[in-house]
Amino acid sequence: MNISSKVKQKIEALPEGAVITFDDFSELPNKRAVALCLSRLKKEGELERLEKGKYYIPKKTKFGTLGPSESSIIQGLLKGDEGSYISGVTAYNKLGLTTQVANEITIVGSKYNRKAIVGKIKVKYIKGKAPVNKQNILLLQILDAVNDVKKIPDTTVSSAIMILKRKIQSLSLYEKQEMIKLSQFYRPYVRAIVGEIFEEEGIKEVEELRSSMNPLTFFKFNISKEILPLQKKWNLI
Repeated sequence: MNISSKVKQKIEALPEGAVITFDDFSELPNKRAVALCLSRLKKEGELERLEKGKYYIPKKTKFGTLGPSESSIIQGLLKGDEGSYISGVTAYNKLGLTTQVANEITIVGSKYNRKAIVGKIKVKYIKGKAPVNKQNILLLQILDAVNDVKKIPDTTVSSAIMILKRKIQSLSLYEKQEMIKLSQFYRPYVRAIVGEIFEEEGIKEVEELRSSMNPLTFFKFNISKEILPLQKKWNLI
């Protein structure tokens, strides 16, 4: 069976609306042949192009052809970049920080900063700050939320920090230690907020964060002392 037949066979086994990328054919040796085959199927109307290197199987109805669902598009956008994850308002909504629904999907990954429209979805690509793997995505989403805490819609800084503090406290000791390492890739005020929470927890590795910061730099957040009682020790005012 030639490559073209193998590509078609695999596509025929997928449901309508499925998003397809080159990664779906990683077992085939000739990537150029795969690309040409997908391009040909697009010309024949068997596939529609989502964005460069990504296609979908159109769903044919009596009202015309339909594209993939938003969730399928998002999954497709994450394909091909193992170091990518959803951040921004979409992630903050799932973390319980805001009730607002995002009008733009933010994807953090290895790609350069840019904006695009994929299907009917606005996408904002941001180059990641820290190393990403499947196990630390939640930690990075929390750190992103701390980083953006003044910009999260439909909430206050104190309310958002209170929710984030609870989520951080619920992490395992290993996850907390990993978060301390990941915090080093973020701005000093992120390290200060995370450091304060971990000092309350009595985690000794917190000194790694303290030593990485300028003791003469202060961060104005006006967070309630009931939420961060040790904030002065971390120059949070």
